[in-house]
Amino acid sequence: MALSTTTRKSLFGINALSAWIGLGMSTFIELFGLVEPLDTGEAPVTSLFGHTGDYASGLAGAPERLIDLFSYFTIWSQIVVGVVMTLLYLNPGRDGKLFKVFRIDSILMITVTGVVYNLLLGPNYPPQGLNQISSPIQHTITPLITVLVFVIAGPRGWFTLKNIAAALVLPIIYVFYTLFRGAIIGQYPYDFFDVVSFGYAYVLTFVMGILFASIVVAGIYWGIDRALTRKPKNV
Repeated sequence: MALSTTTRKSLFGINALSAWIGLGMSTFIELFGLVEPLDTGEAPVTSLFGHTGDYASGLAGAPERLIDLFSYFTIWSQIVVGVVMTLLYLNPGRDGKLFKVFRIDSILMITVTGVVYNLLLGPNYPPQGLNQISSPIQHTITPLITVLVFVIAGPRGWFTLKNIAAALVLPIIYVFYTLFRGAIIGQYPYDFFDVVSFGYAYVLTFVMGILFASIVVAGIYWGIDRALTRKPKNV
């Protein structure tokens, strides 16, 4: 049974709200420097949104902390989801070649965020302070909502080989940005990007692995989309 426009708008709105809440909380936390290191008696355990420099506390160090924050793939994915779902909420019938690509980006990027964090990063980078609230929203709740909204409300028929290939451009831009910035400051937002410690061969191999996994995931979503788009045959 087809969903009403009102229902679809509500689902898109919930999805957008989840992304903006997670992003807003992280921005607020970093703006005022509200993350405190864990007091374990050992070397401090850095949160996922760790800083690449020894910045001043409070608002004085806000610009540097915010630049660090917005250099995380998690944050890029939250922004893409937030913008795309807000636009769909405002106009559920929105269409266009570029918008279709960004819609696919929103699904793929937030899926990578959720899977990589929960399987690889979360166990090693436990959230601290208020990030204990924002992190689950960004890394678990928003990814799950985004996938469920796609399955339930679409839009349908946007997964094509051409659109998937175009959707990979933004993540590739992120990789180049991260490596370029890292070469300048000597620091990286994620360990697996650290060419200083592991070298370019390791980093590029890992990145290619994630890229290949993303293509596989895109193929799965494409299959789901086709199955949900297919009209039942008349008996």
